[in-house]
Amino acid sequence: MNARTVEIGLFFSRIMIGLIFVLHGWSKFEGGISGTVGFFESIGVPGFLASVVAVIELAGGVAMILGLGTRVFAAAFVAIMVGALFTAKVGAPFLNGTELDYMLLAGSLTLLFAGSRFLALDQLLSRQGNVRQNVSA
Repeated sequence: MNARTVEIGLFFSRIMIGLIFVLHGWSKFEGGISGTVGFFESIGVPGFLASVVAVIELAGGVAMILGLGTRVFAAAFVAIMVGALFTAKVGAPFLNGTELDYMLLAGSLTLLFAGSRFLALDQLLSRQGNVRQNVSA
């Protein structure tokens, strides 16, 4: 296995994780955030965090798809998933309950540690910065 095939694999993970978080973030706003605020409060989480989580999921998911700040948003997603597992999903069965949450946590941890440079804006912007530095040197 070479570095290119690893990067392509990370790319597909980045796209799917980003898409799932976009959809989950969007669903929190659909029909108004008040339902999500109420749910957060019902499990003992401050209601204002519903908006924070929804924005991170939506904006972070889009950024993840674009490959912009992948590691930063992966860290945010890890925090969200750990929070979800210890609040909303505590005591839920693995099958038919938390397997998606654990998979999103594992995928986010992978992207946090490995990053994803294939077709990523971060990589493109980094290259342009290097070209500018070399031209001015």
